[in-house]
Amino acid sequence: MSNNTEFKIHNSNELVTKFRSLIKESNINFQLSDELLMCFIQARKCDLHRAMKLLNNYFKAMKNYPELLTDLRLERVKHVLVSNHFLLSPLRDQHGHRLAIFNSLNWDIRVCSLDDMLRTAVFCFQRLVSEQETRSNGVVLIMDFKGFTFHHFTHVTPSFAKKVADFVQDVLPIRLKGIHVIHEPQVVKFLVAMVWPFLTNKIRNRLVFHGSCFKTLHHHVKPSCLPSNYDGWLGTLDSMNFSRVLFEKEHANIFECFN
Repeated sequence: MSNNTEFKIHNSNELVTKFRSLIKESNINFQLSDELLMCFIQARKCDLHRAMKLLNNYFKAMKNYPELLTDLRLERVKHVLVSNHFLLSPLRDQHGHRLAIFNSLNWDIRVCSLDDMLRTAVFCFQRLVSEQETRSNGVVLIMDFKGFTFHHFTHVTPSFAKKVADFVQDVLPIRLKGIHVIHEPQVVKFLVAMVWPFLTNKIRNRLVFHGSCFKTLHHHVKPSCLPSNYDGWLGTLDSMNFSRVLFEKEHANIFECFN
């Protein structure tokens, strides 16, 4: 083991110890693993006070939205996952980011409600940040709005839009490095206008619209890790089922303590 690796491990242990001392001053009574604490620490670039704020936000969201953050088992989101609305590239991009895909094609809102979708997104993000490499490098999200209609939009309320923005920015301990929107119909402009006031400038600057131009997408994400649907070098979207890529038994869920 190199001296550099030893330093990183020592530094992580020191960060967790200091973070636990901050937690003792709060009203948090859960038994939290070191790995879970590092998830919140890394999400805020080792700024412990910002990490503490994020952790408090998470517990506040658990209280306010128990349907989204408690008892989050595979059985509760399986109907969304098997519909291939949340997908995962088997390869990381050129920067080591995990590449997640939201796919609205064939979305029957009677079967998969908005809360079902958000609950599944939380489920997926929890498992992604259970990976050390993903905690360090972050996630890039592709939002494919092919098939998204005005009927879908009518179910989105300003309060739901704010809830999504809050979860992405202030609740989930995830480093979202980019959001790429493709195949967006005109109605998505109304959706963006609804959520825009709730987004930070950092997230706004990481939001890129491509329409059906995959060449501009390739400027940000190399085609070597993209599905053939986006002129990438890999298989089709259907081959990137989230559960198939990120096997449930092989990836521990470090958020299990909240269930």
